[in-house]
Amino acid sequence: MIKKNIASIVQKAFDDYLKSISSDAKCQVEIGYPSDSKFGDYACATALRIAKDINKNPMDIAQAVITTIKSDDFAGIEVVRPGFINITLSDKFINKSINDLLKSENYGKNTVEKPLKILLEYVSANPTGPLHIGHGRWAAIGSALGNLLSYVGHNVHHEFYVNDAGEQIEKLNRSVNAVKNGLPVPEDGYHGAYIADVAKLDGEPKDLILETQKQLLERFRTYMETYTSEDDIRKSGDLETTIEVLKEKGLIYEKEDAWWFKSTVYGDDKDRVVQKTSGDYTYFAPDIAYHRNKILRGFDFLINILGADHHGYVPRITAAVRALSDDKVKLDVVLGQLVRLYRGKDLVRMSKRTGDMVSLEEVIDEIGIDSTRYFLLMRSVTTTLDFDLELARKKENDNPIYYVQYAYARICNIFFKLEEKDLSYDKNTVFDISKISNEQTLKLAKLLMRMPDELLESAKSFEVYPIVNYTYEVSAALHRFYYENIVLCDDAEIRNQRLQLVEAVRQVLAILFDIIAISKIERMWSE
Repeated sequence: MIKKNIASIVQKAFDDYLKSISSDAKCQVEIGYPSDSKFGDYACATALRIAKDINKNPMDIAQAVITTIKSDDFAGIEVVRPGFINITLSDKFINKSINDLLKSENYGKNTVEKPLKILLEYVSANPTGPLHIGHGRWAAIGSALGNLLSYVGHNVHHEFYVNDAGEQIEKLNRSVNAVKNGLPVPEDGYHGAYIADVAKLDGEPKDLILETQKQLLERFRTYMETYTSEDDIRKSGDLETTIEVLKEKGLIYEKEDAWWFKSTVYGDDKDRVVQKTSGDYTYFAPDIAYHRNKILRGFDFLINILGADHHGYVPRITAAVRALSDDKVKLDVVLGQLVRLYRGKDLVRMSKRTGDMVSLEEVIDEIGIDSTRYFLLMRSVTTTLDFDLELARKKENDNPIYYVQYAYARICNIFFKLEEKDLSYDKNTVFDISKISNEQTLKLAKLLMRMPDELLESAKSFEVYPIVNYTYEVSAALHRFYYENIVLCDDAEIRNQRLQLVEAVRQVLAILFDIIAISKIERMWSE
């Protein structure tokens, strides 16, 4: 990765500088991007961070540091106020990176230093009704995050926890049975039109609904490797075994004829009941047993993607994982915010089919899988998403999914025209930026080189939206390059160089599209 390589060079320079002034101070160099490309390609603010510790002017520190940096990778390195070190990459380094990219269809793959065995749990809807658009957001984010984590080198297992036990299942059964017997659905039952559809079929209602959820998720390019049943956990004896394990650890105690888990030992604000005075287990108890099951399966890292209404649940389940794994397994709970659907300026408040929340299937049927996935991935999972269905249907550049797929199709069209015009193209051409260098060409090449860093940083944050933004940024740079440069020009040498660059873009977009699971469309229009 470029940032890591630059950081190692600059780190040595800082270490040598601190040693030269006999300072015991330590620093950790971090490399970022300057606020404006006119300041260079990469930036370092370490001089600013250590200035107070060593009682020196950050400008003087940075100036002293850069005098010791010698690298063929850098075309320029300078200090700008108030103490930033700005670095511009050399053509030699750009050429090596683009040529490496052209030689590999897996550019930026398996870059993580310590691969983990990760269990990624998401969607996990009750099998009592259709998946709504909120579930669709978790499905899009979870599947794309899993693809991303796998690409950078982690071993990822996708899992759906089926909440198929408890009062909601009894309520479902009463609702379906009422319809089967020609009776009104109980007031506290499920009143969606889908209940009548379920009533026409043979089998357990929860199993029938779960099967429709599975089919929809696969249609949505979300592939679960395991569906773990809460009902099975309750019936298997795992729940009782888990409680006994916690008792042996001294983490379960009796109070007021109920059994409590000492979650405060691990930072929760209060202890939690796991078995009520009636002898019934709380909803929390099978969740503890389920997470023990995850731990016993040998996962190093657990990720749960849940709705924002689970905020209070996080400290208690984190405490349970810490207790059951002796702090050896880490749990990260990603809390996603809601989706607000619009048609233009009008808020879509209700499903036409169910009279309730808008279903994922309805949205897919209206705008397609690619548009649904892309729009659900465009914002951070921690922010409410405003989703404009009208915009998502447009075949125009202001629709971001159209714009990025247009970029891929544009490259394909260039190669279609290459064949139609019977022009020569040497695929073995060694890329040399100096032969086609201009502002748009340089920007595009440098943007492509960032992909391994972009993927790794997004994987570390468990956020997919930066990859979606990067996909858009690459597409925009490709479009600008296309308008400013005639790719299929008469000069064979220049043509070969530009074709190599757009081929590099195609490879990068193909990788990004596969991660976020949208289609690589080769023909979208006629030019």
